[in-house]
Amino acid sequence: MTDGEPPATPEGPSLRARAARGSAVTLVTQLSRSLVLLGGTIILARMVAPSDFGLVAMVVAVSGIAEILRDSGLSWAALRRTDLTQQQRSNLFWINTGIGLALGAIIFGLSWPLAAFYGIDELVPVVQWIAPIYVFNGLATQFRVAINLDLRFARLAVIDIAAPVIALALAIWLAVGGQGLAALVVQQLATAVVAVLLTVPLARWWPSLPRRAPGMKALIGFGFRFAGVQLLSYGTRNVDSIAIGRAYGPRDVGLYDQAYQLAVAPLVLLNSPMSRVAVPVLARVQDDKERYVAGLRDAQLIACYVTATVLLVAAGVGTPLITLLLGETWAAAGPIFSVLAIGSVFRSIQQVANWIFVVEDRTKSMLRLSLVGQPIIVALILIGLVWGPVGVAAGGALGWCVFWLLSLWWVRRATGLSVRPLLLDAVRIIALVGAPAGVASFVVALFVPLAPLWVVLLGVAAAGLWCGIIILASPRVRSDAGTLARFVRLAVKGR
Repeated sequence: MTDGEPPATPEGPSLRARAARGSAVTLVTQLSRSLVLLGGTIILARMVAPSDFGLVAMVVAVSGIAEILRDSGLSWAALRRTDLTQQQRSNLFWINTGIGLALGAIIFGLSWPLAAFYGIDELVPVVQWIAPIYVFNGLATQFRVAINLDLRFARLAVIDIAAPVIALALAIWLAVGGQGLAALVVQQLATAVVAVLLTVPLARWWPSLPRRAPGMKALIGFGFRFAGVQLLSYGTRNVDSIAIGRAYGPRDVGLYDQAYQLAVAPLVLLNSPMSRVAVPVLARVQDDKERYVAGLRDAQLIACYVTATVLLVAAGVGTPLITLLLGETWAAAGPIFSVLAIGSVFRSIQQVANWIFVVEDRTKSMLRLSLVGQPIIVALILIGLVWGPVGVAAGGALGWCVFWLLSLWWVRRATGLSVRPLLLDAVRIIALVGAPAGVASFVVALFVPLAPLWVVLLGVAAAGLWCGIIILASPRVRSDAGTLARFVRLAVKGR
C-alpha cells in the first residue's frame, strides 16, 4: 500500500503464500523475542529477588487495564478492514493518542491509592514510572496497524525484537549494579520508548489532522465492543495476581507471576502471531465458506499439535524445568507452573473462537460470551485462593476449560457455523498426542533422580518418542503432520 507493492487480494494467487510467509516471519520473530525475554528472565531471576518481581507484577496487574482502554479495540477495528481510508486511520490515531495521554495521567495519579490498596508504600514510584508507557503505546498504535495492514511482517519483526533486546540490556546493567526493582521498571518503560521510536519511521505513513469521516461510528463501535471483551478477559487473567498480592504478599506474587509468564510463553510465541496473520487473511476469504472453514481448521492444528503439546510436556517436567531456568530460589514456582501450563492449553485452542467473532464482526456476541463466561473463571480462581497460588492456578485451568467449551457453543449459536469439526479435532489431537506426551514427561520427572537438566532432557525425549510412535501408528495424525509440513514449506518458499 504505502511501499508501492500491491496488496494480496482474495482472488490473487499470492494471498495464501503471503499468509504463510507472514506466519513464518511472525513465528520466527516471536521465537526470537521469546528467547530474548526467556534469557532475560533467567538472568534477572538470579540477580533480582522474587519480591521485586512481585511488586512490578502487582502494579501491572492493575494498571494493565489502562493498556486495553488505551487501544480501545481500535487496532483490531482497523486490522479487519481492507478499505480503511487515510482520514479514518488518522482519526483513529488521534483517538488512540488522546486516550493514551489521559490514561498516563490517571495511572500516575492512582499511584497512592494503589499503594494503599496493597499496603506497600514502595509501589508509589513504581506506578509513576510505569504510567508513561501508555502514552508511548498510544502514539505507536496506528503506525503499527499501518505496517500490519500492508502485511510488512519483516518490519514488525525489527520492532518486536529490537525493543526488548535494548530494554533487557538496560535492565541487566541496572541489576548488576544492585538496583533490582529499578531494573524491572526500566525494562518495561524502555520497551515502549524504543518501540515507538522504531514504529513511526518504519510505517512510512503519517496521520492527517482530525476531521469528520464516514464510517467512523462503525469503527469506534466495533473497537469499544472488542475492548469490552478484552477488559473482561484481562480482569480474568489478572484477578489471580491481584488476589494473591492482597492475600499473600509480593513474594508469592513473584513466584506466581514468573510461573505464569513461562506458562503463557507458547501462547505468545505461537498464538499471538497467528492471530495477527489469521484475522486479516480470514477476513479476505470469509465469503468463501470452504476456504474459510479450512483455514480455521488448519490454524487450530498449530494450536493443538504444537502449542498444546509443548505446554503439556512442559507441565510434566514443571519443577525441574523451573529450577533449571530460574534457579533453586524459584523451585516453589514449579507446581504452580505445571497447573498454569495445563490451563494455557485451553486458552490456546479457545483463541480460534475469538478469530471467528472478530472476522465476522460478531463482537456483540463475543461481549455477551465474556459477560457469561469470564465470571465463571474468576469465581473458580477465587475459590482456589484458599489453597494458595497452586489452588488459584487450578481454579483458572478448570475455568478456561469451561470457557473454551462455552465459546464453541456460542459460536454455533451466533454464526450458525458448525463447530463439531473444531471440537473433535481438538479432543482427538490432545488425547492422542499432547496428553500422552505430557504423561510421559511427568513419569520421567517423577521417577528419575537426576539433576534438573537431565530430567528435562529425558522427559522431552520420552515425549518425543511417543509423538514418533503415534505419527507412525495413526494415518490421521500423519495426514495432519503433512498439512503442517506443507504450510511450513509454503511459508519458507513464499509462493
